[in-house]
Amino acid sequence: MLAVSGAAAEEAAVSLAQARVGAGPAGQPQAVARIVHGILGYSRWPASPPVVRICIAGAPRFAGQIGAAAGPGPRTTVRRIAAPAARAEDCDAVYLGSMAAADRVALLGRMRGQAVVTIDEADPQCRAGAMFCLRVARAEVGLDLNLDAVSRSRVRVDPRVLRLSGAVGDPL
Repeated sequence: MLAVSGAAAEEAAVSLAQARVGAGPAGQPQAVARIVHGILGYSRWPASPPVVRICIAGAPRFAGQIGAAAGPGPRTTVRRIAAPAARAEDCDAVYLGSMAAADRVALLGRMRGQAVVTIDEADPQCRAGAMFCLRVARAEVGLDLNLDAVSRSRVRVDPRVLRLSGAVGDPL
């Protein structure tokens, strides 16, 4: 794992990966799906789920292809959840779209210390508490890692997740 000491650990976000966005209206959602699928492929839960349950909360702009990503990695199912009512035991991963700040804080607070991977598309500073934060631009999707959130989770993220950074433009 990456280590950061002192005050930097509280707000440590490490830029990890970028995926080129393909042409057309599905380009950004496809790039996001590749990044999300890559994250899940390098995540290890205390009890490996046979199918990773991805819960989508809020109003995501780029989650339309999540669950449709092909390639090696875990099988997934996707379902929408209401952020205020979400429970950690119902999800192996939570993908957050736009939502009220209070709902975001409450949801991420319930996930803290649980065996749930959290990915946020609407927190470019990566300060709300998700493990991974997306930076979606017209030409590429970037990924930041919140070291504090990862260290508090019961999910272990394999250091090989750093290999995602070498996959610019390639399917993850």
